[in-house]
Amino acid sequence: MFPSDPLQAPLWTVLASLTHARLMLEVGCGHGYTAAVMASAGGPDCHVDTIEGDPHHAELAEQAFLQRGLSRRIRVLRGRGQSVLPKLKGRYDVVFLDGDWREYPSYIPHLRRLTRPGSIIVTANLNPLFGGWGSSLPGRQAIRSYLTRLVRDPQFRTYVVPGEWHSISVRV
Repeated sequence: MFPSDPLQAPLWTVLASLTHARLMLEVGCGHGYTAAVMASAGGPDCHVDTIEGDPHHAELAEQAFLQRGLSRRIRVLRGRGQSVLPKLKGRYDVVFLDGDWREYPSYIPHLRRLTRPGSIIVTANLNPLFGGWGSSLPGRQAIRSYLTRLVRDPQFRTYVVPGEWHSISVRV
């Protein structure tokens, strides 16, 4: 688990403004830093659902949200993304994938179902495909499959941010 870069925090304000975000989703909560930034960026009427597979991380995140006064606006959903996503309903304005990249290909049908035209999806952890973090990380083929399918999907327009190795997609 690696925390998000604080220099990327302004991105969430931009995305919340572009989408008029009222509901955001994060897959891969960790200790909750990015979910807290997302909720703050969206303003007092914005809610964030965040998925975390590690029970200890989920507990730490919930404690952090309580301490920051955000627990009424951030809901921690316990379980792996591939188990929780099928159970979700509603339309998210912004989705952030920051979990196990080996699961990303299985997320695509859920991304279609859980977003609306104009929703934005930010995908992190693409480094194994592009050589970041060393060459021994597993999941290179999963990331390649995910990006290929996302780029070819007529419901999305996708850009890979060089150097950061994130992708930004908009649902059309």
